[in-house]
Amino acid sequence: MGTIPLEKEFKGIAAVRSVINRLLHSLARNLPMYPAWRASIHRMRGIRIGRDVFIGSDVFIDNTYPERIVIEDFVTVISRTFIIGHSFTPVHLKKILEKNEIRQTGVLLKKGCYIGGQSVIMPGVVIGECAIIGAGSVVTRDIPDYSIAAGNPAKVIKTFSKEDVIFDVFDSRKTPNEGRSTIEV
Repeated sequence: MGTIPLEKEFKGIAAVRSVINRLLHSLARNLPMYPAWRASIHRMRGIRIGRDVFIGSDVFIDNTYPERIVIEDFVTVISRTFIIGHSFTPVHLKKILEKNEIRQTGVLLKKGCYIGGQSVIMPGVVIGECAIIGAGSVVTRDIPDYSIAAGNPAKVIKTFSKEDVIFDVFDSRKTPNEGRSTIEV
């Protein structure tokens, strides 16, 4: 039986980092804990996460390249969601799969967005400010600010105005646009 060759970045000390990263990920996904603790563990993995972020249990956030994921302030990610920040193409299928595909990497969840349970966020996607993703959706394209998207693939089904959002729940009664985010994008 053959083996798939590893890329250079997964050999040596990087392989040790990968193992530690996966152990941290397993802790964050499976142990009962406060959601803020989950966010802290994911930060240790290299994910850029803002303040007041809720990450539910059993949320899968890219194991291979966690540093490609950015989650801004006040984001909610409900249980069993998958956030995938990169594509992988098996060497033997490279000609077929990459022929017309533009390779996208990274995911950006903007301030105040809400990701419903068991959703899948694919690589290269930006979820807009205060956007809402319906449960079980597969997001393959960017979702604009102040919109509701659902389905497979997710499509915008409704938009709303900034005035519809109750901003006084945000820090110091600021809207997500006021002041700087706690993370750099």
